[in-house]
Amino acid sequence: MVDASFSRQRYLEDRVGGVRQRWIFAVAVALILIGLGYVLLQRGFGGNSASVVPSATVTARDHVSDELLETTKGLQATQQQTVDELQVIQDQLAAQKAETKKLSEQIATVTEKLQALQQSVADIPTPSVATPVSPPKSRH
Repeated sequence: MVDASFSRQRYLEDRVGGVRQRWIFAVAVALILIGLGYVLLQRGFGGNSASVVPSATVTARDHVSDELLETTKGLQATQQQTVDELQVIQDQLAAQKAETKKLSEQIATVTEKLQALQQSVADIPTPSVATPVSPPKSRH
């Protein structure tokens, strides 16, 4: 029963951690795709329009690229922190599981010893009750 609750708890923690990682990954990919789409729109889908683009647009594009790069780095750092925290939780859960297994084994050992003790007590022959000796008759 204890193992079942720990298994369920681990399943839920793995599921929550997995969802969180997928969400962070999806946000990072979305930002990268938005940035690439923006760059492609600015360049006219790969055409040589560098001479047509005014310098203010180039500066804005560079600024957006820098912001996108900083955001991506921030997301990577957050994702790494999340992975590290998840690893710590998994390690703690593994330690708890090992401790629970150890305690379960100790309980099983104590239970076996108790049963053996009960059996040995049951095997002790009960003292036979001798027929009571009637008191000697008085001689009158």
